[in-house]
Order: sequence, then C-alpha cells, then structure tokens
Amino acid sequence: MNDARRRAETLGAIAVGLALSFTRAPAQVGPRSGAGPRLVEEAGADPQVVAAVSDSKALGYSNNHKFLVDAAGTAYLAVRTRAPAGGARICLLRSAGRWPEASRFDSAWLEDRPGVEVSTAPQRAASIALAPDGSVDLAWYGGSVLEPAHQIRCARFVADPALRVAEETQPFTVPGFEQVYLGLLTGDELWQEHPCLAAGPAGSLYLVWEGRDPKRRNAAGLPQPGVAWAVRDPVLGWSPSGTIEAPRYAQVDARFPSQSRPTIVAGAAGEMHVLCHGSVGGVQQILHGVLRDRAFSGWTVPCPSPNDQRYVSAASDGAGRVCFVWREQAEGGGYVSYASLDRGGRLEGPMRVSPAGELASTPSVAVSGGTVWVAWVAWAPGAVNSEGKLDNGFPAEAGAVEGRVEITSRRTGAASFGPAIPVEAGPAAYPTWARMSDALHAPEALLWTRVEPGPLGPASQFQLLLARVGAR
Repeated sequence: MNDARRRAETLGAIAVGLALSFTRAPAQVGPRSGAGPRLVEEAGADPQVVAAVSDSKALGYSNNHKFLVDAAGTAYLAVRTRAPAGGARICLLRSAGRWPEASRFDSAWLEDRPGVEVSTAPQRAASIALAPDGSVDLAWYGGSVLEPAHQIRCARFVADPALRVAEETQPFTVPGFEQVYLGLLTGDELWQEHPCLAAGPAGSLYLVWEGRDPKRRNAAGLPQPGVAWAVRDPVLGWSPSGTIEAPRYAQVDARFPSQSRPTIVAGAAGEMHVLCHGSVGGVQQILHGVLRDRAFSGWTVPCPSPNDQRYVSAASDGAGRVCFVWREQAEGGGYVSYASLDRGGRLEGPMRVSPAGELASTPSVAVSGGTVWVAWVAWAPGAVNSEGKLDNGFPAEAGAVEGRVEITSRRTGAASFGPAIPVEAGPAAYPTWARMSDALHAPEALLWTRVEPGPLGPASQFQLLLARVGAR
C-alpha cells in the first residue's frame, strides 16, 4: 500500500459513518456587489453541512454526474465514504422532502448481493441518473478481495417509502486482468474505471467509462485506456452483457490512441454527447463525439491547444447547446476554460474562466434559464494538499485536488464570465452542481467537500456542504 493510500485509510477511520441531519455552517462568501453569482440571501440560505465523510474525494471526480434534483424537488447525491461497518463504499443520500426546504437526508448503502461483493475491497466513485419510473440508477467501479480487477457495477435504488437498494448487477465483465498485472498487486492497478451515466431517449440508459483490455497496451506494457460505452434498453437490458473480450470502444486508433475520464450528456434530439481527455500527438486534449442511434460519430478536438487539457465537465440546455469546462495547462499550473457547441456543432469559445494569479482545476458546469454556472477549486501557486502533493500534483492531479471553492456565471450572449466569487475559503474539494429535472427549481444547488485541518496540521475531518446559488 502506498503512503497516500495508507494516509487516506488512516483518515477514513476517523469517520465511522454519515451524519444525516443538516447543521448550519458559516458562509464563506465574497463581496455581494457587482454582477455575478451569489449565495441566495434568504433565511437559512447559508451553506449547510449534509454529512461527515471519510476523505476529500467523497465527490471525486469532476467527470461523474453524482448530484441531481428531480421534478418533485427531491435531491439525490452519491457519495463514496467509509461505511459504518468499515471499508470505502457508495452511499446514496436523498432529501427527506423538497430541497432546499428539507431539513435532513435519508441514506441507503450498497450491500453484498449475489455476484456483487462490495464489503471486501474499496468501491470507487459512482455516477447517478434518474430513471423514468423515479428510481435512481448508479454505476461505479470496484472489485473484491478474490477478484481485484475493477469492473463496472450498477445498482438501482427505490423509495417505497424508505430509500433502499433494489438491485445490484455487474452487467458485463472484461477478463484478462491477470495477463497484464503479474506479481504482487498494490490495489491501484487500473482496469475498468470512471463510469458516467446519463438517461437517454425512450427510457434507455447510456454508460461511458475508461475501459481497458489485455490486447491494447502501451510501450510500457500497461493496458491502454479508451472510452467505452454501453446502453441499457428498458426491455432488453444491457448491451453488451456477460463476459466480453474487450469493451466496445468509441474510437481508438493511431490518431486517438487513448482516452480517460469521460462524461456524457443528453442532447435535445435524443443524441448523447461524450467528452473526455485523450492523447492527440502525445498531448492530452479535450475530445468530443456523439452517440446517435447507437453509433458513434468519431472524435473531434473542439479546442485544439499546445497545452495539456484534462478533467472535463459538461451540461446541456433545452436548445441542444452543450457547455463544457476543463483544466487547461499554464506555465507552472492550470486554469479553467469554457466552450460550448450548439446544435449545429458550431463552437463558442474557448474562454478563460478562472482569474490570473491563481491555479485552478476540477471544474463543474451547469446551465439553465439562459445562464451558465461554473465552479472550481483554486489555490495559490506552491500550495500543498492533504496528501502532501505540491500544486495538487499538477499536471496529473490524480489524487485529491484541494483549495478554495470559487464560482462564476455568464448569461447567454455575454462577452465574458462575471468575477470569480469565493464560496468556501478552503481547503475544500470537488464542487459539483446538481442536474435539475426542472429548470424552475432555481436557485442552483452546489455541493462540495470541506477539509478541516486537525490540531497538528493534517486533515482530520471532512464534511459535505450544500449551498443555494442565485444570480445577483
């Protein structure tokens, strides 16, 4: 076990479960004058502590949809944290009533089920989507002690009336892990990783993930990642299913040899937009492609750059516009950029979002009512996170990304985004906007993880904070 992982396990032992009642937390907000976003100035509108979690990656990573509000105003969020019985596991939280009036969240954990064992090995970050019948689907990646290869796993949660897990499956299995990873295992070997879910047309469910197989390897002999996809039909089930020789990759070839950390959003005409970062000429670039009628368009590079681009988040509006944000490399660090594609594929941007003089990463984006909202983590150059990594390990940022949480917004047609507004002084991590089923549920909902330093310096407590955000 490496030092970072051992440190995370030690810190995780501090939090034995989720605190499921809201408590008040002081607001950490910038000036309230001028244009731009703000925390809603209403009684009880300060950020609220939703739960105690075991580490700052409870909401990691930025590509995954993990927070939604349905048409009835019920909020759902998927969290990876230490379960009361031990071990990193997935918990689904549901507001007990309409958000933001609800005063508490109910919870339900993943359980050991036939064919899906979750208690003997860490389960990794989940993505959620809302089904037409009101149930909530989850996809995550994990394994067990006896089968350490990460595989994609799925679950369905229902409320009847108590929230509970109704089904857990491993819809397909990619074999060959043992052919690639010989010798002693560390637990950090990559196989099937980083899934993201989105509801498609006619009750279908689309899944994208960072897939691998034993035949596609890089020069070092390690499996080469590529974005893979699958579809669940409401009648026929998952395609693919069962044991498959290799994932169904979107596009892997000489020009696009590898891709990582995909996200997926539904378009206005039933198409599904897939974005990720991938190698183009040896440089990581944001890639975009479209799944339509279960056929992939091929990758394009919407904002080509000599800089390293990673960690994309995307959202779409009713007009078919897809808005996306990512971390762009700069000398000594990174900043957040924004662009959008309209229904005809016309590009707007890129625009720099985060201000000069700070480093920034792990952005999240939401769009509703003609306004684009962006949140990210920012820090001063030279900052060290709770895992001891300088500048959060830039440019890989593979571990915890911590700093202060900032937000900004932009109306459609505006020349630029408004000023950056600090929401949490930090250290904090992985802000994520709710996916809204009904745009009338404004203000926007923003969730993040607060990192509380201990008396001797290292982080000792981690909390999920939830805030309402509106326009000035």
